[in-house]
Amino acid sequence: MAQPAQASCLSAEQSRAGEIARLNDAARAGTLANSRMVFTRNLVDLLAGDADDAAIAQVRQFQNQAALLRLVRETPIDPGNDPNGERDFGVVTFLDRKIFWKVDVYENDGTFEWGAEAPWDEQTSYRVVTVMLATDY
Repeated sequence: MAQPAQASCLSAEQSRAGEIARLNDAARAGTLANSRMVFTRNLVDLLAGDADDAAIAQVRQFQNQAALLRLVRETPIDPGNDPNGERDFGVVTFLDRKIFWKVDVYENDGTFEWGAEAPWDEQTSYRVVTVMLATDY
């Protein structure tokens, strides 16, 4: 009799991991209302380049940011970086630099102080996708 209960627990855990993965994918795609994406300052500086003209730097930053977001959203996640099947971490190469992205899940209370008690619950959790240089990690 212990095996059906154990199988039930595994099924619930797998279902929760699948829901977390779905929400993380939506956050990374920019389609989840309870999420936001942020870039580290060092990455933003790299994306802007070294132009002396602020307008040119801003255009480069925008163009590079759009290209990087596309890469982050379209690059498959290496199974070695996803041991729990939640699709919460990835690595890409852009402008000859290793770039990490990471999804952190918080309680949806606006404070970003506590991890979500139920990260599989879209209503009670809030995701922050941080895109950074590998050296920022």
